[in-house]
Amino acid sequence: MEDKMNISSGSERDVRRELRRQRRIKAQITAYVITGFLGVAAVSGSFLGVKSVIKAVKAYNASVEEAVAEAKQVGAEQAAVASPEENITESEVQSTDTMLDHVVDTCISEMPLEDKVAGLFMISPEQLTGAEAVIKAGAVTQDALSTYAVGGLFYVSKNIKDEAQIKDMLGSTMSMSKYPMFIATTEVGGEKSLVANGLGLEQVASPAELGAAGNADEAFNTASRVADYLNGYGFNLNIGVNANLSDSGVSFGSDPQTVSAMVAKTVEGLQSYGVSAGLQYFPETMDSGSPIEGLQDALSPFRAGIDAGASMIMVCTASSMGITGDDTPSCLSSTVIQDVLRGQLGYDGIIITDSLADLAGRYSSADAAIAAIQAGADMIFLPENFVDAYEGLLYAVQNGVISEDRINESLRRVYRVKYAGKVEEIAGE
Repeated sequence: MEDKMNISSGSERDVRRELRRQRRIKAQITAYVITGFLGVAAVSGSFLGVKSVIKAVKAYNASVEEAVAEAKQVGAEQAAVASPEENITESEVQSTDTMLDHVVDTCISEMPLEDKVAGLFMISPEQLTGAEAVIKAGAVTQDALSTYAVGGLFYVSKNIKDEAQIKDMLGSTMSMSKYPMFIATTEVGGEKSLVANGLGLEQVASPAELGAAGNADEAFNTASRVADYLNGYGFNLNIGVNANLSDSGVSFGSDPQTVSAMVAKTVEGLQSYGVSAGLQYFPETMDSGSPIEGLQDALSPFRAGIDAGASMIMVCTASSMGITGDDTPSCLSSTVIQDVLRGQLGYDGIIITDSLADLAGRYSSADAAIAAIQAGADMIFLPENFVDAYEGLLYAVQNGVISEDRINESLRRVYRVKYAGKVEEIAGE
């Protein structure tokens, strides 16, 4: 009987200890997020010279240390006053997801509307700066990011010269941003690998080679190697997992079962090694005219990628007339995004459009951006004219065409990915 009471008492103490630990984590997360925003804003506002930046960074670092120290003190005081009789149940101990929601909500609550809207765009560094080919990040990049706090930048071959250059450019760009950014590319493997080819790295197997071999474990190993070098250079997102059934070299083949297995293992391999995985191109790259019942094989690799935890899915610009009954581009269709991808497939990660520049002949940059968000997309990829698209979307929110709550909904999905896995890291556990 006494042993049972000791076990029960020990369990209760463990619960209390866990609850206090999570309170401390939440306090530190809040301190980091709020103080971080203020600090980076100070750096951006002081970008008048090297001395001004150094001074601002030192002040920022000091304020972060002070905030975290205060948060830890709060945790220590809570632990000191806790009594054995404190009535804490296991239901009060929050999950990692709940704490992640806390950091995301804290982040979004500190953002002005202009930054919220900019945070839904993933553009090229050239669109951000106006340069022809960006290979470094300096004052122009800093000024542009201060004006347009975009959610991500997408890099291709012309941005890559050598290892030192790419590391410096990506690291500097990330440090200049007010908020966490996606630093993205498309690295598919084989001869079409942008980063590996640009830096003269040994090529990994292509999707076609992996699919032909049929070894899903090798797909995981290959994706892990890709994630290892992408992460090392500063990339944190690979929109390069082709989930379409095709015999092209950039897909895993045309057999639904094989492609599904390859997609799932590729997602796991990338994300296990610190690079978010983006699936391409939902639901199919060409309009087959098939109704949803006729697309089950085509959708099976996307289901597998979703089950594996894919952070992002790119919806194509091709229409899906068999699903929608008209020629609306899939990435602007609420039927495709909301009914099929969200509803039938149950996906609640980030949905990004394919390049809206492909639709320039049919839609203005502003109209395409507005239509994408109204349809349910979370991020806008490579519009024809970024400034027009941004200003058009911002105007739509300011005038009630799109609610700020709708913008926040997408931002939450974006920031859940950006902060995923960071709760314990921030807490120093």
